Amino acid sequence: MTGYLSIPTAGNRRKVLALALPIVVASLSQTVMSLVDIAMVGRLGVAAVAAVGLAGLVTFALTSFLGSLQTGVQTVAARRKGEGRMAEAGATFRVSWRVAVVAGHLLVGLFLAVVPRLFPLLNSDPLVVDPGVSYLWYRGLSVGLVMMSAVYYGFYNAISRTRIHMAVTLVANSANVILNYGLIFGRLGLPEMGVPGAGLATTLAIALATVLYTLPLLGHALRRTYPGLWRGPFDIATLKKVLRIALPVSFHDSGVILGFAFFMVIMGRISTLALAASEILLNMIAFSFLPALGFSHAAQTLVSESLGRNDPAAARRLTETATIQCIAFMGSLGVLFLLIPAQLLRLFTPDAALIATAVPPLRLLGLVQFIDAVGMVHYGALRGAGDVIVPALAEIGLMWFFLLPMSWYLGLYLGWGLSGGWIAVTLHIVAYSAVFLIRFVRGPWQRIEV
Repeated sequence: MTGYLSIPTAGNRRKVLALALPIVVASLSQTVMSLVDIAMVGRLGVAAVAAVGLAGLVTFALTSFLGSLQTGVQTVAARRKGEGRMAEAGATFRVSWRVAVVAGHLLVGLFLAVVPRLFPLLNSDPLVVDPGVSYLWYRGLSVGLVMMSAVYYGFYNAISRTRIHMAVTLVANSANVILNYGLIFGRLGLPEMGVPGAGLATTLAIALATVLYTLPLLGHALRRTYPGLWRGPFDIATLKKVLRIALPVSFHDSGVILGFAFFMVIMGRISTLALAASEILLNMIAFSFLPALGFSHAAQTLVSESLGRNDPAAARRLTETATIQCIAFMGSLGVLFLLIPAQLLRLFTPDAALIATAVPPLRLLGLVQFIDAVGMVHYGALRGAGDVIVPALAEIGLMWFFLLPMSWYLGLYLGWGLSGGWIAVTLHIVAYSAVFLIRFVRGPWQRIEV
């Protein structure tokens, strides 16, 4: 524990920030895009916001499962880079990309056939279901592209080229905002599609991102540094290493997102107003949650590289540095949630009742932002070490056996409504952050082979 009492060195601060800041910028761009999306849809009414929120969670649950291939690619490729085995780092990308192309696009048809039929089970309001199903159909077209993009993202993180991800994300998200404006409202010569237009805009932006991700890896510089990026055998042994890390993370991510989908179902049982408020709150906390992924991914790469050099002490010091920086970032945003919640909410909806309903839980979330920072960074560090099974099981257990029953009990049974549900969310954040911190401090992550 002594490392957690020391002041981070300037070198470690620079090392973490060099990796984290481009991801922070990209994540902020992603968050702004999501908020602009909700703000545009919000002009169509409360039911439209609820439809996009619930449909978005369903889509995110699947894409999180598939996109978790990124974690396996990042951890294995970074470990090989730390060991100086560049050809094997290139092979990690090659085999994972091939799997993404084949498996991802096979799943498009399955998604389009099954998921829209299941969506009406989550909400009985036809004003929510009809646009939600249409939105899901257009988003389903991007399932394979999401899986491919995850491989690119993981590899660029692993080789410390996070600026490429930043540039791609900025361009794609800018295109998404423009396409949203055109396709939702029928502007810029595009058809007026309403809620489904938001889904199509996102799919087109993801397609653009996939193309842009590909271009740097076609250049000679990266192909020389990492031989075998595109050509070579299908290395089953490497794929097994990637999947050993990716599958538990997939289980974790999709389980958490599905849990939040059921949480939204509970909020919908309270009222459509509570459901719409919860959708806005989820997007609001993305201002702190998604950018903080930059520090989590930085910890993941740096821990994996450090262990590749057989230097677990450096892994601990760099994790400490990332934690302190992430606390400062998320804590400052938490202060805004506490001090000016109504003003922030007004950016996304003009509905006075919706704003008044969402203010108390937003303030509550502001109180736990620094705790969430601790949990996120340490989970990233554990992923970098390949310690993924126990943390995944722990948070899934907390989600399904604590958060969901507690949100139902407080929100519906006791009649506390929206505030009761979000009290359960804040307690969940505290619990999983404690689990990840204790696991990192006391766990066997230093001895795991990747």
